[in-house]
Amino acid sequence: MSLTLFNINNFRNLSQLELNFDNQCNIFYGKNGSGKTSLLEAIYYLILGRSFRSHLLRRIIKHGENSFSLFGKIQQENNQVTAGITKSITSGKQIKIAGKNVASNLEITRLSPLQLLSHNSYQLLSEGPKGRRQFIDWGLFHVEHSFLDLWRRVERTLEQRNIALRTKLPIDCITAWDKELSLFGLELHNYRKQYVENFLPIAQDVLQKLSCAFSVSIAYVAGWDTDLDLHSALTNSIKNDISAGYTTVGPQRSDLQISIGKVPAKDALSRGQQKLLLYGLQIAQGILLNKLTDKKCIYLVDDLLAELDIHKCKLLATTLSSLPKTQIFVTGLTNKDLEDIFNDNFISKKIFSLENF
Repeated sequence: MSLTLFNINNFRNLSQLELNFDNQCNIFYGKNGSGKTSLLEAIYYLILGRSFRSHLLRRIIKHGENSFSLFGKIQQENNQVTAGITKSITSGKQIKIAGKNVASNLEITRLSPLQLLSHNSYQLLSEGPKGRRQFIDWGLFHVEHSFLDLWRRVERTLEQRNIALRTKLPIDCITAWDKELSLFGLELHNYRKQYVENFLPIAQDVLQKLSCAFSVSIAYVAGWDTDLDLHSALTNSIKNDISAGYTTVGPQRSDLQISIGKVPAKDALSRGQQKLLLYGLQIAQGILLNKLTDKKCIYLVDDLLAELDIHKCKLLATTLSSLPKTQIFVTGLTNKDLEDIFNDNFISKKIFSLENF
């Protein structure tokens, strides 16, 4: 899957652009504030229906305008699909796929697995377990057709149990949800556990190729004491749950522990080492996706050279170029360094100067 044509209107500081992309490597360079990150954000918004920088519409729409629109052509193996999104301050959001209105970006997201490699990647290490669960669930969404419905069932059941806890309903009204939560929660847990088991050897191989000078330990944590079945764990935790006002055990508490020895990676590694680790993990997800489904991933790489030397950047470029039919979009300040980094790896590429837009 690749994005071949992209139209932007009034998104951030980008007034009107029509860009034809290379299906392998696209390099964007320009001074700070020229719109490099905004262009990646626009691609991200088209595919996922949201921004990775702000949830405030006024900050995304170009100053003085009332709406923005994005349109793209997505090339699949045997056909091309058009996708567009318009968002207005007055009339809300409109999404079209192949010229037909749709309710959400879900179909576009399924068509175009996308990974963002940016300063946001640090959140996987620095913030709480939710982001790490989402990291696992990204892979499952694109691999397991039944995953999204299962995840929604767990969330709905958990919400009902938590409402019963918050409103201090009788215990039997709270525990009435335990059977359903334990059934679907265990199924979700098993999906996540299996995904991580498939992911780990690929991640270790990628990190070795990136010459990471540290040994990483990655472990999946269930969210309850697995010496007990989930239903028993929920039964045993009822007093704590009533006191807390929410469900304290279950798949909503699962985590992916990433450490160096016994020290969390965020505390043991420098920023440059963290960046290399995180990019390696995201590249590994693309490899696993292709292995399990034959889908290809789009990578948005923002400010590649920040906190990494040229040698490490070349290793990343080499690793990305080895992924079958992967399309990448990469930004930086100058053309010279970026072209040098990617010169030996991709058969074809396009270079765009944001200062000309």
